[in-house]
Formats: sequence, C-alpha cells, structure tokens
Amino acid sequence: VDGMDVVAVNEAVAEAVARARAGEGPTLIEAETYRYRGHSLADPDVLRTAEEKERFAKQDPIKKFRQYVLDNNLLTEDQLTELENKADASVQEAIEFADSSPKPDKSQLLNNVFADPKGFGIDENGKYRYENPEFITKSAAAGLQL
Repeated sequence: VDGMDVVAVNEAVAEAVARARAGEGPTLIEAETYRYRGHSLADPDVLRTAEEKERFAKQDPIKKFRQYVLDNNLLTEDQLTELENKADASVQEAIEFADSSPKPDKSQLLNNVFADPKGFGIDENGKYRYENPEFITKSAAAGLQL
C-alpha cells in the first residue's frame, strides 16, 4: 500500500483487522514511505538529489491528509489547528519529562531490549543464566556447547 497515503493505509489496515477478527489470521502490510532526512544527525544525506526530496515533499502524507480533512469537511481549519497545538504540547511535555527524569543505571542497559539475549534463560535470582559464573563451568562439565 502507498504509505504516503493515509486513507489508503487506513483502508488496508481496516481490511486486515476485519480478516483477523473473522479468524482468517494475520496480515502483513507493506507501507512504502519516504524518509525526508538522513538516518541520523550524523548522516549528511548526500545520496539523494534536492529534486528528489522536493518531489516527495509535495507528497507529504501529513499535509495531504490535512487537505483531505479540509476538502471533505471533516474538520475546520480552527479544529485542525487546535489538534495540532494539542499534539505539539503533548510532545513537548514528553520531552520535558524525559529530560527531567533520572538516567537509568548502566545495569539496566539490556532490560526490555531482548527477551533473553543469549538464549540461556533467566536464573532463579532474576539474572540471565550466562551471567552466573557457575553457568560456564557447569555447561562445560556437562559437555554443552556455548
């Protein structure tokens, strides 16, 4: 589905949800979109031409959907502006919360990143089994390959 078309994506998702609810299983939706900037602040984004970027900027799904909403009298300009202001305020609030929150301890680095990063399970003490010094000794003695 054209990931640059909010209405088309919504229709594809609605069909997928209907199929899933009817017991017909999952659906994979490929929504092709365009990335307007480099991958990160370190990416100079020199592989694409200015013309290419400009062409896709004209297809911006947010701008296109905003116009669709106005053209179809779904919301007024004032209502859209109010929604945009609420969204901006919500994002700003989240940024301020993140910036003011204490940084997590380094020991939490892998928490909730992988279900089990090494595939050896969680020990009774709540740590990964591979972190237990006896794990390697016991595994080696048992002839297990790591």
